Amino acid sequence: MRSWVERVADAAFVAVTVAAGAVAALAPVLLPGLVLGGSACGGGGNAQRCTGIARQLSLVNVSPRAWAYVVGGALCVLFGAAALLLARRRVARIVLSLAILAVAFVGLVQTSRIDAKLGPSAGGTYARPIDDWGAFLSPALRELRQDALRRYGGRRTEPGGPRYDREQILGSFSVREQDGWRILHVVVVVAFFAAGLESVRRVVRRPSLAIVTASTAGLVVWAAVVDRSTRCDPGASECYRGLTTLLAVAAAGLGWAGYLAGFFVGRLVDRSSSGARHKVEDRGST
Repeated sequence: MRSWVERVADAAFVAVTVAAGAVAALAPVLLPGLVLGGSACGGGGNAQRCTGIARQLSLVNVSPRAWAYVVGGALCVLFGAAALLLARRRVARIVLSLAILAVAFVGLVQTSRIDAKLGPSAGGTYARPIDDWGAFLSPALRELRQDALRRYGGRRTEPGGPRYDREQILGSFSVREQDGWRILHVVVVVAFFAAGLESVRRVVRRPSLAIVTASTAGLVVWAAVVDRSTRCDPGASECYRGLTTLLAVAAAGLGWAGYLAGFFVGRLVDRSSSGARHKVEDRGST
């Protein structure tokens, strides 16, 4: 017979998984995902004139690869619904939670890799080759440059002004996130942690231990994925790759230290209470 805590946990996992999957399936299609931008310029020095270029796109219009998020979200919805129907079958629930965890992990890796390419957040552009933007962004940036060359190449920046220079038309780019990307990123992380907790909870029966295990392990894995996605510029004087993982490991260590301290303090309190209760009973019997 399952306790009310287990029933609430089962329902919460299904609700979170289905909601996250639905959002992940819809956000890449319906919401603005990214803004691709740069500038087209002509002339030089004080005579230089520039025109800003920006194109807002949904994620599926940025790259066909974004349909993988739609498929992954739909799978999460299906697996979540199946988990609801198979609530009393422990093995089936473990398999389904691991399947959701695998889908969420793949999404987490891909999202982190793309997120590491975005920017610059403080304005301006990155003067990196198009191929260095990654397979997800490069085709859309290449198409944006080709459209800009057709539109501005050889034309004057203004009446009587210099002509646009092909070398100065989208020589660098910026890619900035919009609501679609932000929401997708959040739901992928939420699905990852929810599936991780459900997987651990099915094996570890103590709820507090399951929460600590899932949260600390998930945090370290997430940080490691972010670090591996970070690219350090060879010419940069500083590189913080690995720092996120180090901080996550330290936070996980503190979490475990707090849990173990609480566990042993609780045991001591239980023993003291039990000893006091036995003394009272002995006095009452005499």
